[in-house]
Amino acid sequence: MQLDEIREFLSGEFPQVFRTHRLSVEEAAAGRARLHLTPQDIHLRPGAVISGPTIMMLADAAGYVALLSLGAEAKMAVTTNLTMNFLRAGRLGGDIVQTAQVIKPGRRLAVIVAETFGPDQAAIAHATMTYAMPAA
Repeated sequence: MQLDEIREFLSGEFPQVFRTHRLSVEEAAAGRARLHLTPQDIHLRPGAVISGPTIMMLADAAGYVALLSLGAEAKMAVTTNLTMNFLRAGRLGGDIVQTAQVIKPGRRLAVIVAETFGPDQAAIAHATMTYAMPAA
């Protein structure tokens, strides 16, 4: 799928994430994705730190977008595993950038790596994900 198709699909199918969370898909091509999030109060835990669930949502969304960039058949792919390593606190003060790359686009399982970067461009989290691909 092309970038504009992916944006339209996500906005229609996942409005709770892509319309209300200030999450935007900046790039999506050849198994790679780059998303931006402008954090709001709903994304924070005490201390003005970006919450773990927010960072996990970003990683999962970016992994899904990376898969969609390989083809529309990925629309029915589902996350079967997500392992997150938090490296440092993500602080309020600018956009959070999430990248993802499909490293194994299998017929049944796809493996993806993702990294989250804070406003200062320092890595704040690293994730590995496995998606179950739909049966042909």
